Amino acid sequence: MLKEHGLAATFYVAPQNQEFAEGDLLTSQEVSDLSRDFEIGAHSITHRRLPTISERQAKTEIVGSKAVLEQITGKEVKTFCYPGGAYTQLHVQLVKDAGYRYARTTARYAFAVDSPYEAGTSLHVYNHRFDLPQTARFAKFRPIKILRYLEWDVLARAMFDRVIKEGGVYHLWGHSWEIDQYGYWERLEKVFGYISDNPKVKYVSNGELEACS
Repeated sequence: MLKEHGLAATFYVAPQNQEFAEGDLLTSQEVSDLSRDFEIGAHSITHRRLPTISERQAKTEIVGSKAVLEQITGKEVKTFCYPGGAYTQLHVQLVKDAGYRYARTTARYAFAVDSPYEAGTSLHVYNHRFDLPQTARFAKFRPIKILRYLEWDVLARAMFDRVIKEGGVYHLWGHSWEIDQYGYWERLEKVFGYISDNPKVKYVSNGELEACS
């Protein structure tokens, strides 16, 4: 779908993600194939939340995932995503020391890259009803818009329109398992169609966002 709509993307891969059965993970060959068209970013080795493990274990997760993915893809892995969005300043430093040049969090409603190692995102492909205060602020506390924006795809289009009008970074992300679970693929493709092929937009991967910071 991304290729069909000409959209750049970064896929964050935890090669031995403990939250899924081994048979449900991408194989090394599949990761390699994916890297031909899209950026591959590191997401730790096992997807354990970094603040819950020791500094030594966290370093192994951060450094090791980079090494494994670079061996698989034959390309430099420049970006990292904190598993579950959980991290401390210790982990930010470990990411820097490992040689990454960009790391993103799971913070939402961001339209700029204020820090390349704690970068926020704009929208997560999921039900945003638990983000009511942030959604209300984005809607400028207009009740009808607040209700409409509780649907993530409506909010996705509205955010894109605002960035087109005011400038900034539009960063859409999601988990394939969530999209499967909630049946969002058709809605996601419509969003892709809406945001693609706009002459006012430069479409880039997360690694290329480093230049926007």
